[in-house]
Amino acid sequence: MRAERALALTAFTAVLFVLAACRPSGPAASLIAASDFEKGSAAGWRPNDPAHWRVVDESGSKVYELTAPGTPGPVRAPTSISVLAGHDVGSFEFTGRLRCDTDPATAVRDMCVFFHYQDPTHFSYVHFAGTSDGVHNIIGLVAGADRVKINAEPAGSSVFRLTDRSWHAFKVTCDAATGEIRAYLDDLKTPILTARDDTLAHGLVGVGSFDDTGAFDDLVLRVPLR
Repeated sequence: MRAERALALTAFTAVLFVLAACRPSGPAASLIAASDFEKGSAAGWRPNDPAHWRVVDESGSKVYELTAPGTPGPVRAPTSISVLAGHDVGSFEFTGRLRCDTDPATAVRDMCVFFHYQDPTHFSYVHFAGTSDGVHNIIGLVAGADRVKINAEPAGSSVFRLTDRSWHAFKVTCDAATGEIRAYLDDLKTPILTARDDTLAHGLVGVGSFDDTGAFDDLVLRVPLR
């Protein structure tokens, strides 16, 4: 009898642990969009060049793949962008997985996460890269002119982790009331890039690259409960 009670207690504790692990951290948030691409479609995603994006099978799953670098526009900014249509947000949490397919020997390789996207020359983005300097591995702002670095970490001192062709978990958060932005890669508890900026304040989220190729999966957008 005592052994049965101990076993039941262990099972109950395991359930509580799973529930705690699934509970969102920080302020309560509402799920507003999720894309795992398992239906073979990227419905809801709007790429700036549809010819460069596709959903492909990979190891029994489906992923959203960027197949070619984009074409430079009127200002110096990322060239490949696919935004999630219909969800203009201020404060948010955007999570998912990303992979860069460029040769790891290329230190300036990158994958980007976009937010507060309003049009092709007005948006913010996180540039995850294989090196750190004034334009790589930054939080950038494009406001009608060439991109500028807005993260607090001095050029060359931010932690960079995009050094292979493996999948990496990411998280980008923004508090529109304070302008606080945080970006995480692999370690989703400690940000590698931080900024405080309210230039644009709201817009769409998206994924892409400055001038590389790669893939994205399991993209989830949440906003704070009102």
